[in-house]
Amino acid sequence: MQLHTLEIEEDVLSACSAQSVLQHFYDAGLVAISGLYTPQQIAQLEMAFQKALEQHIQAHGGLEQLNKRAFGKNHIGFFPPLLPPFSNVEFVAHPHLIPLLESLLGADFICCFYHTNTAYPGSEFQPVHRDHPPLFGTSLPVPHLPTHMVLNVPLCDFTEENGSTEVWPGTHLIVDSPAQATVSLETRAAAMPSIRMNVPAGTAVLRDLRTWHRGMPNRSARPRAMLAIVYQRACTHAEPVVIPKTTWDSWPQRVRQIFRRNHVE
Repeated sequence: MQLHTLEIEEDVLSACSAQSVLQHFYDAGLVAISGLYTPQQIAQLEMAFQKALEQHIQAHGGLEQLNKRAFGKNHIGFFPPLLPPFSNVEFVAHPHLIPLLESLLGADFICCFYHTNTAYPGSEFQPVHRDHPPLFGTSLPVPHLPTHMVLNVPLCDFTEENGSTEVWPGTHLIVDSPAQATVSLETRAAAMPSIRMNVPAGTAVLRDLRTWHRGMPNRSARPRAMLAIVYQRACTHAEPVVIPKTTWDSWPQRVRQIFRRNHVE
């Protein structure tokens, strides 16, 4: 199995291509899109990210202190400042992604989570997990429509050496019975096929938050990092983030609508 990747050519996402993206997302619980970002955009973002990462590590007393509450050794997550280049429109709400997100989550979808995930050198296996469980637990015997999804944008090439994410396609459609809910996903995943998210820097990967996955060991000498931006249906609960007023004022109205549930300061 391989991660399905659609390439956008000449900055155009045709209706046929959009339908292909949606179909693969519904079937697999994730899909990759290349060609949304230029190498220059990713290089600028990666430079800003490395600075923010080092500041985050230092502000929390170093890697050893961060590992005391990390979800897996040397797996670091933090909220970067919503200032350029992190707040650039192409990253917070790319024009080509908005129609896809509207189809998946409804026209009034929101975003209240702009985060990053880093597998630092020496990272180990995370437990297999979902980022969000099915809304109705074991009480609904069929899968519901997507409610939450994450946009991951790798800031470097993702390889098995540097800890590309392991994903179990199709698991977003699994509805746990009461008996299954008592068995760890680690045990259940061992009997199921998985793929590695081996994609070039700047690939946009959309994933349903119900899809089983885990962070992997980074055996390289450099941090393996990606953006993690969550979009969700407007009817679901969200914890707001803080958006600087200068950033808010720079955004077009459609982006403000997507981020409307957050605090502007």
